[in-house]
Amino acid sequence: MSIQVRGASWWAGGSRIVNRVSLEVPVGGMLGLIGPNGSGKSSLLRLIAGLRAPSEGAVLLDGRNITGLSRRDLARRVAFVEQEVSTEVDLTVTDVVALGRTPHRSAWGGSRDGDGPAIDHALRCAGLVDLRHRRWHSLSGGERQRTQIARALAQEPSELLLDEPTNHLDVAHQLELLDLVSRLPLTSVVALHDLNLAAMFCDAVLVLSGGEVVADGSPGDVLTEDLVRRVYDVDCAVAHEPDSARPHIKFLPPRRRATGTPHATAGYADRA
Repeated sequence: MSIQVRGASWWAGGSRIVNRVSLEVPVGGMLGLIGPNGSGKSSLLRLIAGLRAPSEGAVLLDGRNITGLSRRDLARRVAFVEQEVSTEVDLTVTDVVALGRTPHRSAWGGSRDGDGPAIDHALRCAGLVDLRHRRWHSLSGGERQRTQIARALAQEPSELLLDEPTNHLDVAHQLELLDLVSRLPLTSVVALHDLNLAAMFCDAVLVLSGGEVVADGSPGDVLTEDLVRRVYDVDCAVAHEPDSARPHIKFLPPRRRATGTPHATAGYADRA
């Protein structure tokens, strides 16, 4: 296995944010982390990235506990793209992508022969060649997200961790990005809100709720009407693609609660 998490928990402010989570991702696999807001997806990614130490349990890469890896060695292997990144420094797109080469440079900070080709390849993969000279602060949210993906690819990692990478992207770029990630020769863990994107591109999904694993397995096995209702408190209809057995989820309008709480639009017709 490329990535293993064994009974990892993480506490903050007296609360357990991640609760005894275990998972495995094979070499080259793509795991989707899904669950409601506050379910622990981002915190779990930070544990895998080594940005936080588990309060209990362990994170392993190829069977080796990441606590035994130096920061440089870990950075050469694992790339992590967070939801939001900002800087006050006036950088170009190429400058930002070049930061991905930092773990590969000497202590003196000099560039290496492989930096240029790696940066160019990352820009092409992310569709940013025409934007390479643009200033970071002039970019749209989607363009900034793609720049951060390119920075991660320039790092030439073995494992890629993405926290809501489709935020700020239009539908076309969402599909292009996840298709790219699914085809890369990397092991990836991707936190996603969109269940249909997870079903379409991920080899397996792991569902978190309240920091705990409530289900894991193939999208076709995990993403059922019952699970969506239990975890997200919404109704849906699930159909499966005939050629791939991957599920497609159609969400249904909210139900009127048994408590008698009126629907948000109640009375609109009366006021018209």
